[in-house]
Amino acid sequence: MLNKLKQIFMADKVIPRGKEWPDEQQGVLPEDWQPIEELEPLVSEIDLDPEYLEYSSEAVGYGNREQQWTAYRNIANYIPEGDSILDFGCARGDFKIFHDNEYTFDLDYIGIDMNENLINAGKKIYEDAVDIRLQDWFLTPKDLKQDWSINIGSLNLRYDADIKTSDEDHLKNTIRIMMEHANKGIITLLTSNMLGEDDGLINHDPGLILNWAQKEFGNVALDHSFSNGVFILVIYK
Repeated sequence: MLNKLKQIFMADKVIPRGKEWPDEQQGVLPEDWQPIEELEPLVSEIDLDPEYLEYSSEAVGYGNREQQWTAYRNIANYIPEGDSILDFGCARGDFKIFHDNEYTFDLDYIGIDMNENLINAGKKIYEDAVDIRLQDWFLTPKDLKQDWSINIGSLNLRYDADIKTSDEDHLKNTIRIMMEHANKGIITLLTSNMLGEDDGLINHDPGLILNWAQKEFGNVALDHSFSNGVFILVIYK
């Protein structure tokens, strides 16, 4: 996944792990650098570095802070001032901190994720500054609604243990549940199959998704302008 994002966002820098993150210090990738999925074993690395889950961009699927912030920025551009967010697959809740740093208006933000380790990491570093909740998004309480449901990359991998539901149906079911919890619509970032890569991600066909979403929901926009490898799907209510 890191190779994919590095190619998509053309990033050549990596943020050091640990508490250097708040200072946004960056260094050039060493020649022998490898994406994290090629380093074995991943669990041992996390165990050796207890701050990894709390401060690393790699822990939430990005090669460095620049890649992470670029993805967030492309989503944030669709959110009008004053609107609220329900973040499906929020990880540590970094999107809220990003938004606070880059925008002059406060964001009413709630994040949900079924990854307990990342939720605990976010609660530890952000304390009460970010509202994140351990929650299977298919079991989200019916009364939990915000203006927009967002999903930034969490549909490019499967975290659930449901082997009966296809990747396509999982995507559609997630979009449906996101729509149920949105007052104005949803915004999701997905990796595209246009590059024809076998990179371990669930890469989606933009045309098929657009046609399905238009038939089911009507008012749909697809933004493929900033990369061949990623597109943003916006569905309005």
